[in-house]
Amino acid sequence: MLNLGFINPSSDYLHDPFRGDPHTHFHILTLLESRLEGQINPLLVDLRGIQKKFALSHIPECDAYLHSVYTLDYEEQASIIKGLRELYPNAKHIAGGPHVNVFPEECLKVFDSIILGDGEESIIKAIGDIKSSALKKIYKQESPININDYPVPSRKYLPKTAVVKKGLMKLRHEKGSEELLGTTVIFTRGCPYKCYFCAIPEVRQYNEGIRERSPELIKDEITYLQKEYGVEGINLLDEIGIPLSRKRAISRLEAMAATGIKWRGQCRVDGIDQELAKLAKESGCVSLGLGVESVSQKALDIINKKINVEEAKQTIHLLKENRIEARAYIILGLPGEPKDIVDQTWSFIQETNPEVVYLSIFTIRPGTEVYDNPKKFGIKNITNDWTKNHHMYGRYKEELPKMTFEYEKQTPWGIGPSQEEIISNYVNLQTRLREKGISSL
Repeated sequence: MLNLGFINPSSDYLHDPFRGDPHTHFHILTLLESRLEGQINPLLVDLRGIQKKFALSHIPECDAYLHSVYTLDYEEQASIIKGLRELYPNAKHIAGGPHVNVFPEECLKVFDSIILGDGEESIIKAIGDIKSSALKKIYKQESPININDYPVPSRKYLPKTAVVKKGLMKLRHEKGSEELLGTTVIFTRGCPYKCYFCAIPEVRQYNEGIRERSPELIKDEITYLQKEYGVEGINLLDEIGIPLSRKRAISRLEAMAATGIKWRGQCRVDGIDQELAKLAKESGCVSLGLGVESVSQKALDIINKKINVEEAKQTIHLLKENRIEARAYIILGLPGEPKDIVDQTWSFIQETNPEVVYLSIFTIRPGTEVYDNPKKFGIKNITNDWTKNHHMYGRYKEELPKMTFEYEKQTPWGIGPSQEEIISNYVNLQTRLREKGISSL
């Protein structure tokens, strides 16, 4: 029997790390149990809410540890492994995830083995190789993964209090919505678009486009969460919550409607029309987040967003007409935005009146077009201090963001703003949002 621990880092840069869930961990542990029944003893080591200096005291001895590595967590995970190697020198450490795919050579200095691409079949091979003392350094996805081949992820690896919580479904204008028992779910992988600030394209060499769970499995998962955990609402974490294909969108919305669940998610500003908005509302949708990103068309074009500002305005109005709360995601500091971006953004907000605005400051993530080709965007001095590389701020009331790059004074698209100008714009607009009562912070 192989004792197998999947470590979920503290993610202490988040205001509340329990608002999200370790979906990769649920999925992989469920898969391993179904395929290797009786051969492993799986454990999810959840370090959320635990101070980093006390982490090792919460990690039991295992024969092997799994790690899903995101850039923001990399330094914490590397530190944990260093401590575990001193305590349990014979244990093996296997890692996958976005940061591993972008920096495989760096990660091989920390982990015994890495998995590139989707990890379902690779991790099963790696576990078998551990048992035969033949663990390889690198495992690569060899063929396309059909996400409908795998079972509904079990949540049994965490206590109910860490899975279901109140507040996830809170709406600005609906009293009592904060009392609903909610959790998060993921029904898709990938994205067919190639926005230059997004790291998703890095893994396209293994998986093209977007892959969706079938309506039947979506219904099964929601029903499981309702029955086992009393879930009343779900926060859908998919990049595109309403499928781009009208036929698939209708099938998904009908499946969700059949469960009676309330749900919130996000979609593209060009990904919903009057018919789909009506069906979404009927399916239980209470809120949708929209990737507006910028009210500057020039900035949208430079980052290859493939939308326009007028579409964003129309979609916000469309959601409000159908009594769906509209939440806008806006980034400041993007290449190409004008000097008066704060005033332009404020005019947009006053005109459209979204219920919530998630305001962030532009950061450059590894694996993105901007990271790989900074000169194309007039960018220099990108930091590789991953502890600062976070685009959402607000853990503390008066916290100021730190820039992770600089613009050249003269860029291919015009005069580049200074770090101080971008931060000042962020603080200015965030203050206005708070005074209006629509800031996400």
